[in-house]
Amino acid sequence: MKKTDTYLIKWYGPFSSTDEVIKYEEGNLEIFNLYAFQAKMKREKSKYYCGMAYEQSVGRRMKNHNHHIHDFEDGKSKLHIWIGTIANVKAKESDVRICENLLTSALANKICVGEKNLENRTNKKPPVNNAYVINEWWKTNGDEIMKRTIGSIPAVLPEVLEYYAETKALYGAMRLKPLCDL
Repeated sequence: MKKTDTYLIKWYGPFSSTDEVIKYEEGNLEIFNLYAFQAKMKREKSKYYCGMAYEQSVGRRMKNHNHHIHDFEDGKSKLHIWIGTIANVKAKESDVRICENLLTSALANKICVGEKNLENRTNKKPPVNNAYVINEWWKTNGDEIMKRTIGSIPAVLPEVLEYYAETKALYGAMRLKPLCDL
């Protein structure tokens, strides 16, 4: 029987600049390994990007001179940046790569945003094991985000992703519905 990897990603945001991200990271004990941003220019469709950072902080990774975010930090684009931490395990680099792979694969699907609107094309190698990703969305003050604006990162990423290694199929649930109160 194959092993199953399960990840709970707590996302915080939105931030409007990499400087805001760096400041937030410096004030927190959590290690942020994932990030996603939406850039909206006037009269154009939003562009999306999802990435990972392992040996440096997310904010420092986005500050690298060749990063895609610089294409949108020109004052003409409105940025919405979300940073994520894998909350249920002490994440190894392989764990972060699995999460990034499933997130970018989901975003590239036309049900989410489609490949034309996704800026990155990396990490196409599928995971070896079955994997589950659960996304939670939090404001920077710790209050859970419930309202999602159309086209925002929390609105376009599925809340739950399931990957089955045997069939190489990725499934997702966009919005979970309450079943009952317990």
